[in-house]
Amino acid sequence: MCKILSIFAIIIVMFFNAEALTVVPFVHSFDPKDNNENTFQYYIGNKTGDFLAFEISVFRRKLDKKGNDILKRDKESFLLMPSQIIIPPHSQRSIKVKWKGNEEFKKNPNKEQAFRVVMSQFPVNLNKKKEKKQASIQVVYEIKASLYATPKDAKPDLKLAYENAKIIALKNDGNRRAEIRRSNLIIHDKKITDLIRPDEIETVVMPGDVREYTKKSVSTKSAGRSAIR
Repeated sequence: MCKILSIFAIIIVMFFNAEALTVVPFVHSFDPKDNNENTFQYYIGNKTGDFLAFEISVFRRKLDKKGNDILKRDKESFLLMPSQIIIPPHSQRSIKVKWKGNEEFKKNPNKEQAFRVVMSQFPVNLNKKKEKKQASIQVVYEIKASLYATPKDAKPDLKLAYENAKIIALKNDGNRRAEIRRSNLIIHDKKITDLIRPDEIETVVMPGDVREYTKKSVSTKSAGRSAIR
């Protein structure tokens, strides 16, 4: 058994860890019609004592009714420079992103589009010394940043879709994401932020979508946590 363990590494996938990495911006919106905004940069800081290597990809992002991401690989909309980076210990590297446009934007240039910029770590060994093969634990980081192509005049239009004893469903008839924490929607003479669970306030409803929220009165043990922005 020991011999078998000696030739394998145990890999643990971790999402963004603020103690190990910094990503700026983590949420970014730009006007796809403005040439001054459609080129921008991400900065990834490595706070660890190791070299970290990342592959950067862009995904189209949609949400289901519970707020879970539905991602589809996008190779059309952006140019990434570079698409792979190696970050030395205790240093920072940048990624330049340029909007190229896509077919959806050509058909509906006034509607916001949502994306995830996914930075996935891959193994890199820059040590010159040969080490004996042994069992080890390798932490692999994956960063998912929110990116929005938001036309200047796009606006949300949040409405009550339906409700029952446990949930309130909201529909966004606008052409921009509706941020719940900024919404002034009134239901039963109360603001929506006073009716739903506090851990679901920092979320969004995408244009044209319906999203279900858990009422405050429902026990947290019986309801799942919503996805963050």
